[in-house]
Amino acid sequence: MQLDTYTLLFAVTLAAALCTVARFVLCMLHPRLPGLSLWAWAGVAGTVGLGLVAAHGVGPNLPSQSLALLLMVGGFVMAWDGFRRFAGRKPVSRTVYTALAFVAIIPTAIAYFSHMLALQLICHSALLSVVSALAARELFFPVAPAGRAMRATGWLMSANVVLFALRTVVVFIGAQPKGPMQAGPLTYVTLLWWMSATIALTLGMVLMASERLQHDLDQQASRDPLTGALNRRAFVLLAEREQARARRNGQPLAIVMMDLDHFKKINDQFGHTGGDAVLCHFVAVLERVLRDQDVFCRFGGEEFLALLPGSGADQALVVAERIRVAYAAGAKAAIATAQPSSFFFTVSLGISEVQAGETLESAIRRADVALYRAKAAGRNRCELFSLSCPLPAPS
Repeated sequence: MQLDTYTLLFAVTLAAALCTVARFVLCMLHPRLPGLSLWAWAGVAGTVGLGLVAAHGVGPNLPSQSLALLLMVGGFVMAWDGFRRFAGRKPVSRTVYTALAFVAIIPTAIAYFSHMLALQLICHSALLSVVSALAARELFFPVAPAGRAMRATGWLMSANVVLFALRTVVVFIGAQPKGPMQAGPLTYVTLLWWMSATIALTLGMVLMASERLQHDLDQQASRDPLTGALNRRAFVLLAEREQARARRNGQPLAIVMMDLDHFKKINDQFGHTGGDAVLCHFVAVLERVLRDQDVFCRFGGEEFLALLPGSGADQALVVAERIRVAYAAGAKAAIATAQPSSFFFTVSLGISEVQAGETLESAIRRADVALYRAKAAGRNRCELFSLSCPLPAPS
């Protein structure tokens, strides 16, 4: 079957237009997600560029064909910028936009006035390959861990790199093309790939947005909105999993209960904003001192709870002491107030080791007893649970 180039181009342009509409709908549904508007306008640039290429041969050969190639490159640059923003990085600067514009426009202008179509296609393909590589990098190495949809889209952009790099080489070593729509395997492959990649890329964008929204919902369901620490419910689920693993492997497991001393006085003296800053500072201390495998949560108010897999009571006591010292050292600076104050920021900590066959609730109660002893002994100290101190009756 003989392929008709202009029919194929019409199908590609129609697919690009429909995908652009889908991107605008995605942007309107989720306006707060960064980068989505740039994805939509990238689709506009690509669709208009394809339309200009399709107009070739209908009228006189105007500079519209060179403009079409520039629009396609510009669309890829906007998509790259959108991926950067979605991945949590800074937007592409005006300087980079300007530099890329010069790199694209100057060779295209030279090729147009010199009637060197091959040079136009070489520059177009090379730039698309380079920008696709930049976009793939953003998708593979975002600020936050990449989800499956982001990685899959990154592989799509990587395939784009390979295809347009091969197109650059083929045009460079091949004969001078008679026109941008010259029938042949290269044109057919390029158009079919452009249509497939446009549809797949739009699907990838939709899945990336969905994945991000699901992640945000999961965060809201499992995280304390002020400090970003795990909430009590999420902590219990993870702690029970760690307890089961410790039983299977015969490893120790320790609980550390923490309470910020005189927190009501902190709120009274520095206001609730100051109190919030202290809570966030304490979470930052825990993130810095604890290991990746350790789990902690905001247990309630100014109370925090940490689970230390693979640590016995003595090891947990060392960790607790580090937390106590680190919190006291930086809490005053975290408030960021010029108000002079002699207030000392301290924390009391109670430690217990989970015993064989013991429930998590029982271990937490024993850590709470040790915390109570630290408070009763003058605060600003770490206490291990001792059997000589009886457990309080369950409330």
